[in-house]
Parts: sequence; C-alpha cells; structure tokens
Amino acid sequence: MELPFIVGGVLFAVFLLRALVKRLLYPRPLPGIPYDKESAKRITGDLPSIAATYKELTEWGLPIGRRSLKYGSPIHQLFMNPFTKPYVMIDDPHEVADLLLRRTKEFDKSTSAGVWQSFIPYSTIAQQTTPEWKAQRKTWQDSMHPDFLRRVVAKHIYVAAKDLTRLWEVRSLKSNGLPVDVSGDFSYAALDAIWTATFGEQLDLANAQIQMLETGKKIQTKGLDMHSTVQYINDLANTWRGSLWPALTRWRMQRNPDYRRYTEVKDREIDRILLDASARFQKILDGSSDGEEHDTCAMDLILRRSMLAAQKAGKPVPDPTKDQRMRDELLLFIYAGHDTTSTTLQWFVKHITNNQEAQTKLRDALRSAFPGDSLPDVADLLSKDVPYLNAAIEEALRCAATAGRTVRVATTDTVLFGHKIPAGTEIVPLTSVKWHPPQVSEELRSPSSRAALEKSGGVDWTLKPSAQDLDKFAPERWFKIDEKGNEVFDSGALFQNAFGGGTRGCFGRRLAMMELRIMITLIVMSFKFLPVPPEFNSFQVTEQLLRTPRQCFLKLEAV
Repeated sequence: MELPFIVGGVLFAVFLLRALVKRLLYPRPLPGIPYDKESAKRITGDLPSIAATYKELTEWGLPIGRRSLKYGSPIHQLFMNPFTKPYVMIDDPHEVADLLLRRTKEFDKSTSAGVWQSFIPYSTIAQQTTPEWKAQRKTWQDSMHPDFLRRVVAKHIYVAAKDLTRLWEVRSLKSNGLPVDVSGDFSYAALDAIWTATFGEQLDLANAQIQMLETGKKIQTKGLDMHSTVQYINDLANTWRGSLWPALTRWRMQRNPDYRRYTEVKDREIDRILLDASARFQKILDGSSDGEEHDTCAMDLILRRSMLAAQKAGKPVPDPTKDQRMRDELLLFIYAGHDTTSTTLQWFVKHITNNQEAQTKLRDALRSAFPGDSLPDVADLLSKDVPYLNAAIEEALRCAATAGRTVRVATTDTVLFGHKIPAGTEIVPLTSVKWHPPQVSEELRSPSSRAALEKSGGVDWTLKPSAQDLDKFAPERWFKIDEKGNEVFDSGALFQNAFGGGTRGCFGRRLAMMELRIMITLIVMSFKFLPVPPEFNSFQVTEQLLRTPRQCFLKLEAV
C-alpha cells in the first residue's frame, strides 16, 4: 500500500512541478490577439525567430512587425522573455498616432531594463512620467525653444555642416572618381554639431579627418575618444538582442571592462566641462546681470539658471558634477541628438542618389530660394520657406525609419482594437509608414481615434494619393492643391510618427529638424550625388540601437 501511495505522490509532484514550470516559463498568450503558434511552445518564445530574421536581414523590428500582414491583423503579440507578459505590436499608423498623442493616461514610456536605463538612468528618456520627470523636463524646455535654437544652436550646426562640405571636397579630390564611404563623415559632423551646441566647445572631428586625408597621418584628438564613447551605445544595444534575462545581462554588462572604460572617459570629460562652466558663471552671482548673454550652449542655459535659483533661495551654489540628473540629461542630448541625425542623413543621401529627378528638383528649389554663387548664411537659411526641402525632409524621415518602433507600457487595464490589454503589458507601436497595414473595422478603434478621423474628413488614409507607392522615395507625396489651385506643402499628407508624439514625444524634435534642414541644404547645394555601382549601393540594414544603412557610398561632383 505504501509503494503505490509514494509513486502516486511523486507523479503528482512531477505533474504539479511541470504545470508550474509551464505557467511561469512558457508564453501565456493574451486571448484573441494573433501570435506565432510555434513560438508559444518554446520557453524562448519568439527569440529564435528574431535571431534568425536578424541573421538573414541584419534587422528584425520592421520584418517582425510585418507579420501583421500574414495575420491579417494590425495587432499581434511577441513572446520575448520568461516571467513576462507578451509584447503587443501595433502596425497601424492611425492608431499609433492616437496611442502616442491622445492616450497618454493609458500608456506611458516603458522603463524596462535597456541601454538608457543602464548608461544614463537619470535622464528623462529613462524615466516614467512622474511629477519628478515633469519638473526635470520643465528645467530643460527652454533649451528647445525656437528662439534659443536660432540664436545659439543654429550657428554651431552651420559650422559643422560647412566642415562636412570641406571634408567632402578633399574626399572628392582624392577619390579618382570612385565612390567613397561617407557614413563616418555624417557621424563626425553630427557629433561636432551637437557637442558644441550642448557644451559650447569644439571637438573638430571633421577637421581631424581632413588633416588625416591631407597628411596621411592619424590625428589623435579628444574628439575621437568621445566619438568612440558615443558609438559604444550602439554596441550596447546588441547585448539585449536575444537576452532571456535582461536584468542579468545588464548586471554583467556593467562589469565589462569596455563599459567601465567608456564610462570613465565620459565622466572625466563631463566633470571637466561642468567645472569650467561653473567657474565661469561665478562672476554673474553678484546680481548685476542674469547672465543671459553668456549662454553659448544648452549647458550654459541650464547651469546658469540653476546657480541663480540657488542664490535666490539662499542656498549654496550646487556642485554640478554631483547633479546626476543634469549630467545624464546633457549626455542624452549628445547620444540621442547625434546618432539619430547621422543615421537619417545617411538614408537621405542614399535615397537622393537613387532618385536623380528628386535630387535635381531639390537643388533647383534651393537655388531659387537662395540665388547667388555662395551658400546662404544661417539666418537666411532658417528664415526662408522652401516647400520642396520640407517635403524631402519628411520623406527622408519616413523612408529612413531610423527609430522604426517605440515602446510604451499600459498603466491600466485597457483595450486595443477590441482586445483586452492588462496593465503592465509592453506595447510596441511601429512608427514607420512603409506599407498599408491590414484593414480593421472602425468600430474597433478607440473613441479618440474615431473622433480624429472624423475631424480630418473621414477619409481612409490608405486611399489618399499620398499613401500610394510607399516603397518609393517621393517628396511629391507631401504636396496638395489648396483652395486657390496652388500646389503647397502638406505636413499632414501622411502620418509622421518618426518622432513619436504626445507628452513622451521626442524632446529634441525641433533641434533635429533644424539640423537636417541646415545639413541637407548645404550638401545638396555643394555637390551632385552621382549614381553608384550596385556593389556600393546596398540598402541592407544594420539594426542596433537605430536602423542604419549597412553601406553609404557617394560619388561626389562639386557644383
């Protein structure tokens, strides 16, 4: 009697343990939302599929997002890690815009372990929307004010753009008519621009490249050290791909010698710059002036106000090197402002090289707006409206899909397309508009989404002329005929979710658009981008933190 009882107990325990393991480790799909059936049978969920997709295409975000077409549903789910709820992907630009812009009380920024939480955890991008976050964002809001950008920041971007054109002049002379790899050049120019705009001092990365080309000798500068540190952020992104245990991955990464080395370089430079600026601003604390004339960069603006506020409150002037929120926010300026612009510019020149007609139209429009033999100065460039330039920038943002997805978390039990979404579920909206998503009945959309459609005229966006041939680079899609019969630029021709939207939209959008406008104007007015052979013209992607072209070769001809 005892043996059967023991055997039965063991079998029951094994059954119970198996059921517990399955419940804890295996994916638990949300009811009604499509998913890959084979992935649901694995502890690793969709990770093998993602790894296989990345191995074949060197990207996974958009290809996996396109599963919506296979499922015939604008919503589907991914199984990424044990012990976690499924990720819910949204492939519908209309609903994505609604979620980001109008449903901010239901969906907040996700702060699950990642690059930003590991490297700059006190920056606004790494935090949820709390009162502390709002106070921190308010502190920095004037650094993105149009007046400050035009008065202080634009000139730094313009200098970096001019340096880029000089670098390309040298490259063109030494290329013997062959295509040259310019991917690094955009990175140097963008970092030159954003570093000076943030910290008020020059890295001279583009000039260092010019010297190396002219002398044949390697030039070592602090700029190259900082460039390597910034590029390391992209390498960090790869540590999370395929990670079953993100927290463990983060713990191990922070003990990696490379991580520590780059962190030390970053901290040393930031400390030096902050202390120099703090000493410079001591002279305004006598109260004779608010010191606005000393604002030469974003750091000056914020640091000066912080010091004056402490003095006014009768408190000791704070040591800026001990202000972790200020340090991390300054670094966010550098990381986010450098790589996104650099990557988008790479995609722009690739598309404009492969669309010679659009390139000619853009150059003609710029010459018409800025006549004469010389390049426009920065004030003229920013004050004059050039519709075709606006359209080319919007189309470049759409086609680049530099940040093709974002991540939100449901802060309450809610509904998407009629499906129940539990609080705590990670939502992954696709921000790019590169194909028509599966059709969905309007009554399944949120009330705010339906109201927005009605307000815009009730026309399905996929039926508009601007939404056709989405696989092509066509700036003309961003024009419409106004009531007077004139062709005018229409920023609403398509959903533009490249910068996200709402409270947690890209803080640096104005800066990025200014930088794109200045850089594109100067390079298009300075060079023709001639067709390049197929072996230099791949549109394959390398997806790390951002979606970057694997090749960026140009055949340059000065104009």
